[in-house]
Amino acid sequence: MITLLNGTAAFIKRDNRYLLMKRESNRKIAPDVWSGLGGKIEAHEMNDPKAACLREIVEESGISADQINGLALRYIIMRRHRNTIRQTYVYFGVTDALPTVSTDEGALSWIPENELLDRTYTSTFYAMLDHYTKMPDTECVVVGVAENDNGVCRMIWSKIEDFESEGLY
Repeated sequence: MITLLNGTAAFIKRDNRYLLMKRESNRKIAPDVWSGLGGKIEAHEMNDPKAACLREIVEESGISADQINGLALRYIIMRRHRNTIRQTYVYFGVTDALPTVSTDEGALSWIPENELLDRTYTSTFYAMLDHYTKMPDTECVVVGVAENDNGVCRMIWSKIEDFESEGLY
């Protein structure tokens, strides 16, 4: 039986630095790796991943929705881990705010944009950030599907674009 796990992640920029979290070693998913702010989508948020993302940002940093500009969905990452398909909605935004809370999930740090790829991430997040740094100003949403290439994660990227005329279903 295959189950689904839906989550969000946010990469918030301030003065050419991104707010990242180095996850604690006791975390069940991705211990000791770097990540954006985020987590699981709750059942009542299932059709609104942006609401889940904003909730996670507040919980993990204290930065509120009105302190973030241009928070936009940029990536949807899909991968299979054993019998679970994990789907993560990844948002990027800008803020002038500083974190006001701490969390037991990990430590927050502002990482310079040119050092973004110098951290240890999950293989899918590393591939996504590598892709993002090569085309950061695009406004499209990109889906990345993780493929097993002889034990190495290989991402297949595709833009999600509307292809139908008005009024067609």
